Amino acid sequence: MLGAIHTVTITATDLQDIEDTYSRYFEYQVVDRSPVSASLAASWGAPEAAGAAGLIMQPASGAQNFLRFVEGKPAPDYVPLRSFGWNAIEIIVKDLSALNERLLDSPFEIIGTPAVLDFDFTDAISAMQVIGPAGEVLYLTMVSKDVPGLDLPRAASFVDQTFIMILGGQSLAQITSFFAETFGVPSSPPMDGTIRVLNSAFDRPPKTKTTIATITLPGQTLIELDEMPGQAIPRPVHTGCLPPAAAIVSFEHDDLSAIDAAFIAAPEARAEAPYFGRRAATLYGATGELIELIESR
Repeated sequence: MLGAIHTVTITATDLQDIEDTYSRYFEYQVVDRSPVSASLAASWGAPEAAGAAGLIMQPASGAQNFLRFVEGKPAPDYVPLRSFGWNAIEIIVKDLSALNERLLDSPFEIIGTPAVLDFDFTDAISAMQVIGPAGEVLYLTMVSKDVPGLDLPRAASFVDQTFIMILGGQSLAQITSFFAETFGVPSSPPMDGTIRVLNSAFDRPPKTKTTIATITLPGQTLIELDEMPGQAIPRPVHTGCLPPAAAIVSFEHDDLSAIDAAFIAAPEARAEAPYFGRRAATLYGATGELIELIESR
């Protein structure tokens, strides 16, 4: 069974800048500083990442939910939110207004000011959007009350864990079919919502609706699936390297042997963080996104 979001891997050019930024503004803590092994890089289909510096951080809450940064080449052709793949990382926060004030003079570029999300089913979710120092798009979200039909977390630290990953693709049907066939997880019925930052990225009228669906996972985590505008392109990637910005999402899984799909390399037990002795393997998703599975047992 596909489990909770465990780790998000982000390609960055300056890990010291990343550490300084996330520790100062998000109060994230360093878990590990280790280079990427050749075996791990090969399992991602990114041999050029072998030996690259790595940095793993987690929220001050202590949630077993990590951001892993891997040093990589600059990607001048990458434009946030304009390509298929893992487009944004949604993180639960305690006080959105206070966070906005903190980020006004920071390396984070605010691309969406705090606002209540424009969905018919709730007014309990407010969010702002920023671009981080690695070109990563972050949705910073506060949940003010329970939302019927959704099991959403509440922040236990100022900026807490990743709870939603946003995946953009050309066809919503194609993406939902992949997750259903590969992992046996159903998606919600399609719904329309206004995604301000996506409209801005494609110069669309501000009230343009995007068709989305969601996949509910354990651990109060979800995947949001966005059907991208026609101008969206495949993620530009240097040969043998990880994709820029949000490169890999790692999920818990109870039994890798049950997956009827082609892994890039066979599952292997890994001693280093964030695996801590568990088996892991990576495969490509419907849009070419990298999905890593970490065996939970």
